[in-house]
Amino acid sequence: MKRIAIIASGGDAAGINSAILPLIQQNNFAVVAFHGGYDGIVQQDAFILRPEQVREGVASNRNVLRSARSQLPWQIEGRQQIRQRLHSLGIDLLVVFGGGGSLQAANLLNEEGLPTLLIPMTIDNDIRYTDYTLGFGSAVSVVTQALDQLHGTAHNMPGRIYVLEAFGAESGHIALSGALAGAAHAVILPEQPVDGLWLQARLRACMAGPFGYGIVVCAEGSAADKAVVGSQGGSLALGQQLAAALDVPVRHTLPGYCQRAAIPVAEDRLAAVALGQRALQAIREGTLGLAIGMDRGNAIGVPLREIAKEKRQLDPHLVVAARNLQMIN
Repeated sequence: MKRIAIIASGGDAAGINSAILPLIQQNNFAVVAFHGGYDGIVQQDAFILRPEQVREGVASNRNVLRSARSQLPWQIEGRQQIRQRLHSLGIDLLVVFGGGGSLQAANLLNEEGLPTLLIPMTIDNDIRYTDYTLGFGSAVSVVTQALDQLHGTAHNMPGRIYVLEAFGAESGHIALSGALAGAAHAVILPEQPVDGLWLQARLRACMAGPFGYGIVVCAEGSAADKAVVGSQGGSLALGQQLAAALDVPVRHTLPGYCQRAAIPVAEDRLAAVALGQRALQAIREGTLGLAIGMDRGNAIGVPLREIAKEKRQLDPHLVVAARNLQMIN
């Protein structure tokens, strides 16, 4: 019987339990798992995932696989250790949940003789070959809910500007989608350089309008000091600039890591089921060395070696919508 190992690599994201369930709830092959990403294969014991355990986790923000950022895949000796450990356990295939870095590591292992599949897991939604990555919808939901609450307190006590900082690394997908869903007045994106004078004029108009407040979503990757990206707080400098230029109080909201561990929304759960089922199909057919993804609502498999390293660009339709709503200049 074929034996398969499953890991989660890189930053955690909501929804992967729903993708794991199709892989383990079958009788054609055995499945083991490791906590701790790629390094966990060498450093930790393998364990069995029970279907009832995973099913109970579908509605939970506690993934049945604990993720980690790894070092071993970037060293020839490290990859050899990974392959040797899996070989010693009789593992025929490695299934990886992860983002762009995990994808590159999966490709290296696959090219060196370890059959590998990748299922996209990153809240950033920035992997070029797929329209959707697990965790994105749940992260956007956190930002949207925070904006809903900010609109409430801003209405109750006008005269302020509110700056909400969204995750996304060097991509603005979470910030753009969250700003549109939560009716922000402006959004600052790494992909769209902002005109400072335009932003000030936009917020002056909001402050002078019937509601008397302004809400700005700032993607963490748009920080002027790139050293702070990933460390939170990059939007604080923007707030200081706005407070000085407009002479109004500025208040900050940093949802931070709440965006990673949201209760998975239906969009993530359904995408996860589709991705897990497509991975199961690839395993049964023996078409390995693939990155599983979504293309216009359909689950697909793309050869790992063919995937470009460039980041996925913003949805042009959403950019046009944001511009029409005066969120960007």
